[in-house]
Amino acid sequence: MMEADLTLLSILFILAVITSIVCTKLIIINAARVGLISEPTERCAHVNPTPNGGGLAFVFSFLSIMSFLYSWNYFSSNIFLSIGFGGFLIALIGFFDDYLRLSVKLRLITQALIITATLFVFSPLPPIELFGFELKSPWILWISITLLLVWWLNLFNFMDGIDGLATLESICILLSATLLIGLHAILSNEGILILLLLASLLGFLVFNWAPAKIFMGDAGSTFLGYVLGMIALLTIINGSLNLWTWLILSGVFWVDATTTLLRRMSQGERWYQAHQSHTYQRVSRWLESIDGTDRGRIMAHRKVTLLILLINVCWLFPLAGSTLMWPTCGIFLLGLAWTPLLFLAFYFGAGTQEELVERAVKQEVSREN
Repeated sequence: MMEADLTLLSILFILAVITSIVCTKLIIINAARVGLISEPTERCAHVNPTPNGGGLAFVFSFLSIMSFLYSWNYFSSNIFLSIGFGGFLIALIGFFDDYLRLSVKLRLITQALIITATLFVFSPLPPIELFGFELKSPWILWISITLLLVWWLNLFNFMDGIDGLATLESICILLSATLLIGLHAILSNEGILILLLLASLLGFLVFNWAPAKIFMGDAGSTFLGYVLGMIALLTIINGSLNLWTWLILSGVFWVDATTTLLRRMSQGERWYQAHQSHTYQRVSRWLESIDGTDRGRIMAHRKVTLLILLINVCWLFPLAGSTLMWPTCGIFLLGLAWTPLLFLAFYFGAGTQEELVERAVKQEVSREN
C-alpha cells in the first residue's frame, strides 16, 4: 500500500465521521416532520419523545464512502454487492419496519433470503470444526451459517435498548478485531471495511451516548448486525480470524439475547414483542431505582454500558485472542468466556418480569422468617 493510498484512506475515514455527524444532526432536526419520533412507553427505557432512525446516518456514511472506494478499485464487485448492496437492502427492510411495523415472519424471511443470496458470493463456505471433526457439507453449512447470521443480525436489534449500548459495543468489537487482525493486515479488504464502519459509528455516537439525542432504529441496528456478520465471515474465509474469535468478542450480546429469548419462549410469551427483560435492561432499571431522577436514569445507562465495555476489554478480548493461538481449543475457550455471562444473565433474571428490587425484598423477608 503506497503512502498516497494511506493518505487517501485517512481522508475518507475522517470524511465518514463528518458525514455521519452531519446526517445524524439533519435527522434530529427533521425527525418530527417525517414522523421519526419514538414516543416513550412502559416497554421503553426513555421517558421523553426522542428522534428515531438515526442509524440511517451511519448507513449513508458507510455506503457512500464504500462506493467511492469501489469506484477506485479498492473492493471487488463481489464484496461491494454482498456487503454494500446487501446492507442497503437490510437497512431498507429495517426502515420500513420502523415506519410500518412489518410482521416478524416477513422480516425474518426477507433477511434470510438476502443472506442466502449473499452466501453465493462467499462460496465455498469455510468448514466448521467441532471436537476434531469438520462440518463440510455445503447444504448443512449454507443452512447453518444463514441461521447464525440471521440471529446475529437481530441480536443488535434486540440489544439496542439503552443509550449508546449497541453503538459502543459495535465499536469495541471492531477495535478488538482490528487489534487481533494486526496492523500489517489492516489495509486488507476486511481491515478497510472495519475502519470505515468504525468511523461511521464514531460520528453517530456523539448523539447516541447517554443522554441520547437520537436512537438508531431498526434500519441502523439490523444494518449494523448484517455488516458486522459479513465482515466476520470475510475474516473467517481469509483466515485472519475464526468463528470462535467472533463469538467471544460479541459474547455479551449473544448470551444476553439468547438467554432472554429462550426463557421468554419457555414461559409462553411472545418473544418478538418489545419488552424490558434483557439483563442489561434489568440492571439499568435497578440502578435507576436507587436514584429515581432523570439524571439517575442517564447515569444508569452510562454505568451499564461502561460495565459491558469493561467486560469486553478485560475478559472477552484476551480470550478471543487466545483462539488465534489455540484454534483447536476454540469451543472450550468459548465456554470459558460465556460461563460468567450466563451466570450474570440468570442471576439478574434475564427473560423474567419480576423486578430486582422486588426480588431483593422477597429474599430479605424469607431470611427474616
